[in-house]
Amino acid sequence: MNFSDMVVGESGLLVELRCHNSFNEKIFTDIINYLNTHLPEWKSAGSIPIADVVPVFNLIDELSGGSQFWNEEVALRVEDAVFEIQEMIDSLEE
Repeated sequence: MNFSDMVVGESGLLVELRCHNSFNEKIFTDIINYLNTHLPEWKSAGSIPIADVVPVFNLIDELSGGSQFWNEEVALRVEDAVFEIQEMIDSLEE
């Protein structure tokens, strides 16, 4: 599964959240692993390829927006996920 599919694909993290009000830990782990794998090359290049940056922005935007339909457990997990992703992206400036 490519990165965009992990985020917004038919079986992606955001679809699981929207349609099933659940946070898929396996998909999120795959997303984090992808980001960790690519962060060094992005930092070295001084940029993130469009094919990766668009899903990252979509992910942060959608997760940050929250949902009134999520239970407290999912809402807290999503909040933690946003902070984790933002810290990873912020590390590119160091």
